[in-house]
Amino acid sequence: MRHSKISSALLSSAAVLAAGGALAQEPTRLAPIVVEAGGLTPVPVQDYGRAHSVVTAEQIEAEGVTYVTDIIRGLPGVAVSRTGADSGLTQVRLRGAEGNHTLVLIDGVEVNAPESGDFDFSALLAADVERIEVLRGPQSSLYGSNAMGGVISITTKKAAATTVGTSTSIGGSLLGGTDETLAGDLFARVSSAAGGLSLSVARRVSDGFDVSDSAGGRNDGDENTTVNLRGDLNVLENVTLNGGFRYMDRRGEFDGFAFGAATTAGLVFEQDNFRDRQELFGQLGAEGAFLGGRVEARLDGTYFATEDRNRSAGALTSDTSAGRWTISAQSTFALDAPTLDAADHRLTVLGEYQEERFENNFLPGFATPAFLGEQNRELFGLAAEYRGSFFDALDLQAAVRQDFNDTFDDATTFSASASYFAPTGTRPHASVGTGVTNPTFFEQFGFDPGNFVGNPNLEPEKSFGWDVGVEQTFWDGRAIFDVTYFQQTLDDEINTTFPAPAFIATPINTPGNSDRQGVEVSAAVQPIPSLTLRGSYTWLDAEDSNGLREVRRPRHEGKVSGEFRFLEGRAMLFAQARFVADNVDTDFSSPAFGGSQTKLDDYVVVDVSASYRATETVEIFGRVENLFDTDYVEVDGYATKGITGYAGLRARF
Repeated sequence: MRHSKISSALLSSAAVLAAGGALAQEPTRLAPIVVEAGGLTPVPVQDYGRAHSVVTAEQIEAEGVTYVTDIIRGLPGVAVSRTGADSGLTQVRLRGAEGNHTLVLIDGVEVNAPESGDFDFSALLAADVERIEVLRGPQSSLYGSNAMGGVISITTKKAAATTVGTSTSIGGSLLGGTDETLAGDLFARVSSAAGGLSLSVARRVSDGFDVSDSAGGRNDGDENTTVNLRGDLNVLENVTLNGGFRYMDRRGEFDGFAFGAATTAGLVFEQDNFRDRQELFGQLGAEGAFLGGRVEARLDGTYFATEDRNRSAGALTSDTSAGRWTISAQSTFALDAPTLDAADHRLTVLGEYQEERFENNFLPGFATPAFLGEQNRELFGLAAEYRGSFFDALDLQAAVRQDFNDTFDDATTFSASASYFAPTGTRPHASVGTGVTNPTFFEQFGFDPGNFVGNPNLEPEKSFGWDVGVEQTFWDGRAIFDVTYFQQTLDDEINTTFPAPAFIATPINTPGNSDRQGVEVSAAVQPIPSLTLRGSYTWLDAEDSNGLREVRRPRHEGKVSGEFRFLEGRAMLFAQARFVADNVDTDFSSPAFGGSQTKLDDYVVVDVSASYRATETVEIFGRVENLFDTDYVEVDGYATKGITGYAGLRARF
């Protein structure tokens, strides 16, 4: 196979571009880097034709971030918006798509909220995260609904495999900082030839700041506790059991919002509100190799559940619960060799059954059919994926999926991609695909009859997208540059309307097409062994079917950064500047806010961090965010953090 023939220079360059981490100070031959979520089976990065970014644990530690969103902001094609405080609703949009068009996986488990369709990234701490993969463009042929704009896959750390004896590691970190912030995490990992077990606990509390920025306003703080357990057991020579459990408990304070306020300054007002949310998921699976390694098969079952309660001045204002359970089976076959490791052509087939539920547990003086009882819906999906390598240079990937819905129209989606590696270090790549996103429970059934009425006749949103780009390595593999152009068209987009005479919000499928196009650029260079420079930029043109700009998708966004290691690698300095320009939001201060927009100010935010490894097991680190105290806005009406600082210790034994 070609995988063993690729030069170490290319692999090193691919690692830099994908992970954004420091290059090795001495050239070394690396194992092929894979995109775990890039297909039904992992795909070597040099074979992968779809646009993607990969962030590693080393980069997360170098930047010293607390939340996952702080590490993916400014990546190509990624737009992040947060309603002020750390606990505020945080949405991630890929390539101009909506937040619920981004499928989010944690250790392979779908964690998008069944009720709203999106994932609130304000709950996702960066502690214990091993890897983040951002796959851009339609991925529904592999993952079904919600993957229309792309996929963000988060992998947590687990016990490293060992073949001799037993290996044990423990450690953690503790930090404190401004806004009365205190955070820490602990982990323990045990592994042997029989398997491994990993347990981690992370907690963060902060007094926050006043997102209303009003006279006498109180700070809006947050608390977050996350427990993560992963393990695997080799029950037979060729069969492994694996499982996981994750629990998140959080409370976030927030202020009120005045739709139609006379001025932007009056949109967010002081109010004693807080939200309690718990998320739990479990995963159990088995995988093995059969027929002498020619076939690999896996069986997985997952469960995801949420409880969500809001209170104002101590009084309950909403109480909902939701859940999703999925069972899937897949097999991968070597088509041209006796083992998958030796095969240049392989076929994977998948069958998946999924059931979702949603229940509103709070009836404040009224009852409608949409509010009574538990709502359920089911989906059954079949998918197939082909991967092939030709002439030690050309790699192709194609997939098709058929989804059978009990509530909506059935959907057929497809995708195809190509990657070609030339001896000059040039790698053209391209992809094409379709996507689908089902209406959410909120959109289908409503959640507040006095203000929002559901629409049971909604159709799934559909999209078609393609991209083409080229990656080039320079300077003996010490520099890499990638540029990609993309287009995507969305049909049957679901938007909220306010029909007369009641002007109660109602979702509808908007006629016409919503178009997105853009350019994504990323680069990395190592001028000297101790210094790594990185940069990324996105130009985006996204419009709805009426020709209006899609809100909270900046036309220009990117970041530049530098990482310098010295004192024989024991010390590190990191600096980053992130910029956003030409961004718009809905003008909620206008009486006609359903159709008017306001331009948000351009801004540049600078963050710096540093670390020093005092001993082989103890490291000191610190981070300053918004170094120049820039006043900026991500969501109209909500204040954002000024300059903040954190410092702490990290230890591993």
